[in-house]
Amino acid sequence: MPTTYRWARDRKEAFPRAAIAWHRYRDNKTVQRRNERRRGERGFTLLEVLVSGFLVGLIALAVAPMMLLALQTSAAAQESTELTATGSQQMEVLRALPFADVQLLAGGSITSSDAGYSLDPYLGDADRYIRWEVIDENASRKRIRLVVGERASIWGPPRETLLETFRTDIQ
Repeated sequence: MPTTYRWARDRKEAFPRAAIAWHRYRDNKTVQRRNERRRGERGFTLLEVLVSGFLVGLIALAVAPMMLLALQTSAAAQESTELTATGSQQMEVLRALPFADVQLLAGGSITSSDAGYSLDPYLGDADRYIRWEVIDENASRKRIRLVVGERASIWGPPRETLLETFRTDIQ
């Protein structure tokens, strides 16, 4: 007579051990496969998507003013760099002149445009100017002060850059 189990005895059924073990194994594998499929098919709920969208929007609103400030600062720094480079170029032109050259005679002003001592407007740009003054400190030394500026700026107040150098006559 085949072996019967307690639960099988009540129903007058007899299952061999191998069959019972196989059914348990098959049922466990089916449950595992079903769970794996469910895990792969899981997605985000509408509430999760809305909450994450709200958080991303909130962070974007917090970062936007910093990005705008960084853009303005970068543009202002670029304008200042352009002014300094322009002034350095003109200063090198003045430094390359002979000590007794007519353009290095004492005169000029850095506060107003004077003929022979300014480029106003600079290269056709009505908003930019270069002004310089030459000061005789003694017979063999001259001070050259140069201002490069702009009258209007889209990134803040107008800027001016002051450069200063000396020329000496070594003989």
